[in-house]
Amino acid sequence: MSTAYAPSPDAAKPKAPLRALISIALAWAFDAMDFSLLTFVILDIMKDYHVALTLAASVSSATTFARLGGGFLGGLLSDAKGRKFSLVFSIFWFSVFECLTGFSLGFTLLMIVRILYGLGMGSMYASGTPMLMEMIPPRWRGFASGLLQSGFSFGYIFAAIIYRLWYSHLGWHALFFIACIPAVIVGIFIAMALPESDRWREARTNEQRGIPVGELFVRGRAWNTVHAAIVAIIAFSVTYPINTFYATLLKQTGHFSPAVVANTIIILNVAGILGNILGGLVSDWIGRKWTLILSAIGTAITSVVFLHIQSAGYRDVFTFLIGFFSIGGVWSVIPTYLAEHFPTAVRSTGQGTTYHIGAALGGAVVPLIVSSIAPSVGGLAHAMTYSVAIASILVIGVALLWRESKGEALE
Repeated sequence: MSTAYAPSPDAAKPKAPLRALISIALAWAFDAMDFSLLTFVILDIMKDYHVALTLAASVSSATTFARLGGGFLGGLLSDAKGRKFSLVFSIFWFSVFECLTGFSLGFTLLMIVRILYGLGMGSMYASGTPMLMEMIPPRWRGFASGLLQSGFSFGYIFAAIIYRLWYSHLGWHALFFIACIPAVIVGIFIAMALPESDRWREARTNEQRGIPVGELFVRGRAWNTVHAAIVAIIAFSVTYPINTFYATLLKQTGHFSPAVVANTIIILNVAGILGNILGGLVSDWIGRKWTLILSAIGTAITSVVFLHIQSAGYRDVFTFLIGFFSIGGVWSVIPTYLAEHFPTAVRSTGQGTTYHIGAALGGAVVPLIVSSIAPSVGGLAHAMTYSVAIASILVIGVALLWRESKGEALE
């Protein structure tokens, strides 16, 4: 049963939600930057370590699988010991292994380091996103969700900028030394300036102090948990073929320069930022369900961009549109949508686990499928188009299977 929650005086202070929004969004942006940077150097990994595309792409997939473990363990820690402690610990963890990525002198070592990095990335989302959703007033949760999720696009842009500025001069290893610094700064700020979630404090006062994982499947919540996992799987299936392979498609099939590749990825993610922010605002108006449906329709229509990358005008326009609808619109509601599936006692565990089930299956397995079927369907461009269009259609069906939750008080 949902119960209205009246924030304590500390939570009601205007600076607390604002600080949470800015700092957690930045943490997610720099986390995404560190993760996305690898997609720019897949061809370098293939060349330096003498591995095929599928094996090189498996580094990203292994990282994404590791995020599932991090999401579950970080969620347990966050529900048991507090959102803030788990969040700060996660940020420092993934920053250390981001730096160590640059020291990976062999393919096996690179794989191990990125798996350990993935644990921290998963834990960061499982701690930070529920914390933000608990501190934001219900009428603004959609907007906060979109702004938070736009951090992933900001991160991809930051990665593109780092790649464009320093790749030619320093080589790909040095990029990871540079990328680890901003997140450490944000982690220090969170540790010093961000309060604990009062919604979590209230729940810990009134409920058991163990780690009630079973709460995910009792009192009629089993369908909520299953549905959240399905939504996450399909949402990742929409965007991760794009995130993983678009830069590679431009470099390998289009033979474009690093500047053109970086500019195209920046267009994609600027559109994603706008789509996330506008999608979040719209979801507070028309609801989470219809925001998902309309965004999925737009994604399916514009997925043909991958077949026409040689035309600069067509490529830029449709890159913007697919970024707006897929990286933006579809994902704008996911942070608050998943948070609204779970009670506070297990929100981090539930959201962190289901989100990263989606990352593992939709974000890791689907790109591997795309790369493996590419030769038989006419190439990487065709494989990307088919997978993104099919996943978009599935988003529509899944969105219709759950209630509208905008404006509800968090249980």
